[in-house]
Amino acid sequence: MIDIFFLPANLIQTVLFLVIILYWLVVLLGAIDFDVFDFDIDVDTDIDVDADADMESSNIFGLNKILSFFNLGKVPFMVFLTFLVIPWWFGTIITNHFFGITSFIPGIVISIPVLIGSLFISKILTTPFVKIFAALDKDNEERDILGSIGKVRFTASESKTGQADFLIGDATLLLPIRNKEAETLKKGDLVMIINDKYKPDYYTVEKHIEI
Repeated sequence: MIDIFFLPANLIQTVLFLVIILYWLVVLLGAIDFDVFDFDIDVDTDIDVDADADMESSNIFGLNKILSFFNLGKVPFMVFLTFLVIPWWFGTIITNHFFGITSFIPGIVISIPVLIGSLFISKILTTPFVKIFAALDKDNEERDILGSIGKVRFTASESKTGQADFLIGDATLLLPIRNKEAETLKKGDLVMIINDKYKPDYYTVEKHIEI
């Protein structure tokens, strides 16, 4: 049975599965933090464009909406990856065994539709965790963040909501912002939160200049 796992047709999925198992074992042993590989899922660009196009460039072809649909970004990355890899690995092995596929290239071809199906399975499996991690994020956001300094990731102005990274305690939070002034805040600008009352859509900030 173990030989089936390491057939060329199943090799990629088996390696990913073993990496996932190793990761959680290391986490359980306390050698690394749970969120050590966690990061914000954003489609960003380093190409200089005008302010109005900056936010739209992060959503090319609706990619952000697709990622959000599958709960990527709503749960920690490794949680999402775990619930994606396990059904992908299991489905690939079952499918390849059923069709008698053992070689690498045909295995890659078969694995693509199995991966697509696994994305929908992972969405179902991760949905119960979305509210849990959303509640944890809300607790982080309710910390005293007045005066926190952050770096703009997506442009913002007095009338346009952007985003900036803020280090709050031990967590880096990506928060929606608007500028107090009419000036447009560009990517890389330093800003300071001057109103810690979280409005329906944003925090109010002002440009910060380091002395």
